[in-house]
Amino acid sequence: MFWELLLAHVLADFVFQTKSVAKNKLVFTETLKHCLYLFTISIFVLFVVGYRDLYLLIPILIISLTHGIIDYLKAKIDARTNDKWNWVLFSIDQIIHVISIILIIIVFQPIYKEIYFVKIGSYLSNLDLVKSALFIALITFGGCYFTTSVCKGLKPSEKGNESLNDAGKYIGILERLIIFVSILAGRYEIIGFLIAAKSIIRHQEKNNKAFAEYFLIGTFTSFLWAVSFTYLYLKL
Repeated sequence: MFWELLLAHVLADFVFQTKSVAKNKLVFTETLKHCLYLFTISIFVLFVVGYRDLYLLIPILIISLTHGIIDYLKAKIDARTNDKWNWVLFSIDQIIHVISIILIIIVFQPIYKEIYFVKIGSYLSNLDLVKSALFIALITFGGCYFTTSVCKGLKPSEKGNESLNDAGKYIGILERLIIFVSILAGRYEIIGFLIAAKSIIRHQEKNNKAFAEYFLIGTFTSFLWAVSFTYLYLKL
């Protein structure tokens, strides 16, 4: 049942949610409309896969209303922070939605309690939380500092279209390092990304060569950092 309700959640949030609803979660009628979409889609999905017990209308209704409350609170915080932390709040919002679905299912269908807790316990027992936390911190926050350090002093002037000092050398070094790590990790599709990114940015050089080089160096540096530490995480 969890996967069916999660599918309904994804359909309601990302497929059938209108721009009006997405931008006006603080408006009661729009949030209520979103809850109604989720309620209807959930019933449809469960009906199609064979869940046809009228008793399920109660947990579906509670999931839909809870969904609306969570969205409203997120929109409230977004408004107060001027959308500065929108991506963080979005991630937290989605995690809370998933947790709420699991908890409501467990309350109304106790038979699933043991199944979910056993699965979660099995996953956590096989997960090195300290190692995961270390590499997530390194890849995300460490990557910010590393990329900033590399790009420090390279920021192009708003005037003129001069090339950055030694920009070609830096781009070439980063490019070869990314190719090296990609081949080492056996992920050759990364090289395709590299070629595509370089082609797009190079095309923009006719407008502002310095900025294009600056952006390319920053992008490659960040990408290399993430690829390298992800590879280390998988190998250690």
